[in-house]
Amino acid sequence: MSDIQPDQDGDKRAKLAEDLFIILCIITLWPTILNWRNPFWEYLLYVALVGLVAIFFRRLKRFRRASEELDE
Repeated sequence: MSDIQPDQDGDKRAKLAEDLFIILCIITLWPTILNWRNPFWEYLLYVALVGLVAIFFRRLKRFRRASEELDE
């Protein structure tokens, strides 16, 4: 157990930034729910989608790395 290193500050900041972005993406859904029609909101939804897909793959990579470390 002693060979497992604690999270570094950069990794913690990246996780926090990802979490904040996810919350902002949830907020971007509200104009659609409230039926506000504006091309800006639609553009923002596409930006949120791209960001969420990127976060998904980053976290998937992180989970695989953690799984490999546990197997060793």
